[in-house]
Amino acid sequence: MMDKLIREVLAETIRLAKSEPDTDYEAFVELTDLRQTLVDEVQSRGLLKDDEKALLSELAKYEKVILSRMLALKQEAELGIQRMNATKRQQDAYGQVGPGESIMFDKGV
Repeated sequence: MMDKLIREVLAETIRLAKSEPDTDYEAFVELTDLRQTLVDEVQSRGLLKDDEKALLSELAKYEKVILSRMLALKQEAELGIQRMNATKRQQDAYGQVGPGESIMFDKGV
């Protein structure tokens, strides 16, 4: 069970590390969930076999790549939120109309 889980996390990590920079963030969310499952399993089990330790060492080689990809996604999301907030502020500033300004009067000809 543990060996299979480690191999699954490793395979997904390698796939995402080698994927295109515009890979959807949901894939990284799924990887994070899978990794949490692995962490929970390791903590509940305690001792690892040598081959499992070797697989975890292999997994560690991809940490920097995965982390940088996730940070890039985070920054992209932050920029998107900043743009939305700026747009909302502009709309609020230009869109405020007082009660007298919103009524049209017909001068009657």
